[in-house]
Amino acid sequence: MLPGAVALGHVITAPTSNPVTVGQGLHRHRRTVTPGWRGRVSPRGPCVLALLLLMLGPHQGRTVLAQTESRLFVQVFAADGSPVTNLTAEDFVIDQDGVEGRVIRAEIVEEPLRLALLVDDADGADPYFRVLRSGLPVFVDALPRRSEVSLVLLSGRPRVVVDHTEGLAKVKDRLNGLFTKQGTSAGFFDGLDETLAGFDQQVNWPVMVVVTTDGASRRDIFRQAKYTDFTERLASSGVTVYALGLSTPTGDGFQTRLVEDVTRLSGGRYLTLNSPSQALTDQLTIIAAEISRRYAASLNQYLVVFEAPPGADAGARASAGVRRPGVTLYLSADGRPRSDGLTGAAARALAIQEVNDAIGAKQAQLTALQAEIEDLQREASALVGTTRQAAGGTAGGGGGRAEPWNAGEVAFANGQMDEATAFYEQAHQADPSWGKPLFKLGLVALNQGDVATAVAYFEQVVAVEPDSEEGAQAAEFVTQLKR
Repeated sequence: MLPGAVALGHVITAPTSNPVTVGQGLHRHRRTVTPGWRGRVSPRGPCVLALLLLMLGPHQGRTVLAQTESRLFVQVFAADGSPVTNLTAEDFVIDQDGVEGRVIRAEIVEEPLRLALLVDDADGADPYFRVLRSGLPVFVDALPRRSEVSLVLLSGRPRVVVDHTEGLAKVKDRLNGLFTKQGTSAGFFDGLDETLAGFDQQVNWPVMVVVTTDGASRRDIFRQAKYTDFTERLASSGVTVYALGLSTPTGDGFQTRLVEDVTRLSGGRYLTLNSPSQALTDQLTIIAAEISRRYAASLNQYLVVFEAPPGADAGARASAGVRRPGVTLYLSADGRPRSDGLTGAAARALAIQEVNDAIGAKQAQLTALQAEIEDLQREASALVGTTRQAAGGTAGGGGGRAEPWNAGEVAFANGQMDEATAFYEQAHQADPSWGKPLFKLGLVALNQGDVATAVAYFEQVVAVEPDSEEGAQAAEFVTQLKR
């Protein structure tokens, strides 16, 4: 059981011939439910009741309550699966140790999704920066509309570059201009720790999404005791962590192993990618869809705050119900959203929402792909013009390099490394003095684990175009790879 959390225990169902009312039937027809997020009960009658094992105390979940107050989260659905949202405190019933408790308040929790996006932009992410720039804005578009997103970059010292109050458009603008910072390692664990500490304590169920490589990190300052403290705070925070781990040929796996453990502890999800490709966008969209499903499942929850009856046993079971016939209750100890647990009409209603979210995510992907195609077309046109100018209108100046280069870029973005290699080699043969295809050949070799070949290509880039952007990056790669 997590520290400070309320444990979900037993749920009572009543036989249809004997409707349950307050004060009767509370200890019969009991079935054990696997500890988790939801329990279900749907008897017929004027009052629907479910039994929870509640641990009463001064602190439950994230809201500080009075000494004698406790809370639980309740979703109520009509027979057709539609949420019941017009209940008041008078409609809820709390019974503990055979005595009815006083319901202090019951209110629908209506909050936007609060999400922190942590991106590794240290030099280990350099092979991925192009697909990160195209995929991360798609991820933002695929989130629920009511999302408040902050952006944290991890190179060197982790820092918040966009606050959650600045809007999604600002986040996307910053991601569209993403570049890796050469010569830096990721302040990975500090980023996790500080982001967790920075969440407003009154926000229910915040989300952390981490996109990181297994490259260089500041693991020299990592301490197990601090990590243990972090995991304890994570367990009681209600934060769910999702992560995408990006493999690099020279990575040691420290960051990816750590974040995989964190996602497991928080009940989130961990995905991986072995090399730069359009599949990065697909993986991020999967994460966004899962977040959207859980957020949809958390909507229309009542936060019910009640006062335990005087002298009630703190360990006694308590029942919760509503004075409304023909409804289904889903009770939660902490209200943390999950994608499972709904059944019947409620599950169908959620499935419709999921389909709509999936359509929106795919539309966002198509928009991003169209923008990428347009960028490649503009780049191709510029390269053709440059080539013609250098050739002076003759066929001997390397005029055939643009077509294989563009084909190589498409293949590289789609993760088709063998095809990309063939096209980059053609572009190099068409213009041996051009450093771009040599640089990309080096990246392909590096992602395939062939460090010696990668170094050879990078050295050629430095030889033919030492003053270009690729030449500068290639020189840095050579230095790092020869250490």
